[in-house]
Amino acid sequence: MKIRRGLGLVAVLALAACGWIPHFGKNKAPPQQEVPQQQVLMKSLSGEVEYSLAQPLPPNAYLEVVLSDVSRQDAPARVIAKERISPVGASPVTFVLSYEPKDLGDGVDFAVSAHIEQDGQLLAFNDTRISVLGRSGNNGPVRIALAAAH
Repeated sequence: MKIRRGLGLVAVLALAACGWIPHFGKNKAPPQQEVPQQQVLMKSLSGEVEYSLAQPLPPNAYLEVVLSDVSRQDAPARVIAKERISPVGASPVTFVLSYEPKDLGDGVDFAVSAHIEQDGQLLAFNDTRISVLGRSGNNGPVRIALAAAH
């Protein structure tokens, strides 16, 4: 008898819980939340930075990864996105550069670069150009190797 009452109570609670489940009708999807337009337009470029230095990095060193428009040979590169990572951590270090496609403008040549710095002193940098996006077709993930500055 007690088992029947227990099962009956469980059945009543289960049916009551069904009243809390939203019903959307047959073949109807739940209403979608609006995503802010900025989130829809943002894109990202991700990758890893590898480094090997003779000395351990000081705790106040930081890694900076930059996405630039390098389309114009006669002008400085235009920075599109930048990420500063501190503390740097062990190699390889992952990064994600977020940008809006409209910020690419009319550019066709883009490059990503990275360097490690401490108190204004350059400790490591990439010494080869790494073309991304645009004409290169490289949408990531990107691998950047840093060389010691000394």
